[in-house]
Amino acid sequence: MILWNAFYEYFLTKGETVRTIAVGILLGFFFFRRFGIIEKYKKYFLKISPRKWLILILFLGFVLRLAWVIWSPYSPPAAGTEDTFMIDHARDLASGKGYITAEGVPSANRPIGYALLLAGIFKLFGENLDLVAIMNVFLILPTLWLVYKIGTLVANQFVGLLASFLVSIYPTSIFASRVVLEEHVFIPMWLAGILLLILDYQKPNWSKVLWAAVLFAVGAHFRTYSFAMGLVAFFIWFVFKKNYGQAFLRLFVIQTIILLVALPWAIRNYYKMGEPILYSTYIGGAFYYSNNPISDVRYPVYPTLEQGGDIAFLQAKTEVEVNRAGKAAAWRWIKKNPSIFIQKALGRGVYLLGLSREGWIVKDNFNTIHAGRTRPPEKLISRIDRLDNDFYGVILLLSLFGIIVFFFPKAEILRKPGMAYLLVTLIYYLGIICLTLGHRKYRFPIEPIFCLLAAYGISLFTTPKPSDKKNAHAATLALNKS
Repeated sequence: MILWNAFYEYFLTKGETVRTIAVGILLGFFFFRRFGIIEKYKKYFLKISPRKWLILILFLGFVLRLAWVIWSPYSPPAAGTEDTFMIDHARDLASGKGYITAEGVPSANRPIGYALLLAGIFKLFGENLDLVAIMNVFLILPTLWLVYKIGTLVANQFVGLLASFLVSIYPTSIFASRVVLEEHVFIPMWLAGILLLILDYQKPNWSKVLWAAVLFAVGAHFRTYSFAMGLVAFFIWFVFKKNYGQAFLRLFVIQTIILLVALPWAIRNYYKMGEPILYSTYIGGAFYYSNNPISDVRYPVYPTLEQGGDIAFLQAKTEVEVNRAGKAAAWRWIKKNPSIFIQKALGRGVYLLGLSREGWIVKDNFNTIHAGRTRPPEKLISRIDRLDNDFYGVILLLSLFGIIVFFFPKAEILRKPGMAYLLVTLIYYLGIICLTLGHRKYRFPIEPIFCLLAAYGISLFTTPKPSDKKNAHAATLALNKS
């Protein structure tokens, strides 16, 4: 019932507009293909080289974000988000105080990477958050290029170009440019690592694996989601290549490098706090926050003693004790309630992907207003919020269609080796979310993957039928001509 209630609440009772738009897009492409309209106008698309299309997309993505940063009256920190902690930690690091709490006690409540980067910016240029926003704008360029390369590698240049175009105009990504978020740095590193693993899958090369591991290792100190990407490589090689030795070897190498990069922070935490925390002491609390007797898929909460709360967790004083007690309490509850845990975990995934964004990024943008600026009219904010929500919902539904296309028996012409990396990475990421927190801002890192899958699904209508080998061959040559 927990899972069904989550699906009913966040998919069936919401999203009528996005369902209509998504179905309309698919039907439109179907009829355009059926009546030859796509083939008729494809020649105009092919007159412009993929390189020029990509430059146009990069320019569009950059300009949209720069315009938003210039126009937005928002001033960090945002409403109830982690940027407050990151800015404070960056100030302390820049001033030589170290990574500490507000009380001056050594801390590891967040991964060190982003705070360290901000501290470097503060040290060199002063506490200039406008400069951080400009950095976010520039970071979209490698992100768009990586999306294009991944799409081209696993399908064709049309998929790469369409996916990068969708990311370039993605409202959440644009609106987030003003927000101090680790994801701006994490996403291109993560995508670069995935790209290298796909290249290694298509043409094995250990240097690609090593560099991918380094990117995942560094990225995990911004957002911990990449801390076990060796499992993704292992699964792909084990299941799809059926090369069991290489699968285990890649798992070992990638995870070893990730661990080695984490060691300096862990050693610091051992000497400062008494425990070798690899990334963050927040993990244990978040784990228990979601896995306890009274949590639900949407609003996790710590139970009181009367509600069945864990005594050791409630009595914990330091963040290390909270982390340790939280993990232990969560695992005890899971062992006693496995069926409820599975339902809640899957329900968190459903909530994360739900068709209503609830305005988190727009709320952040219009939380604190720059001095001398005025808050935009509520009607405008509401429209921006609706645009953000609807665009996400349409892309999500189109990406689900792309996943269905992946399993089409005759869809081989649409994909190349390595396409499964996108699906397995998505499952891996959602697995982490299901274990911890399903807050909707955490789908930000996987939205480029949604765009890739959506573009892949649409390519079903733009690719010649397998039976038309001559046209298929000509289309392939045209799409891959640089």
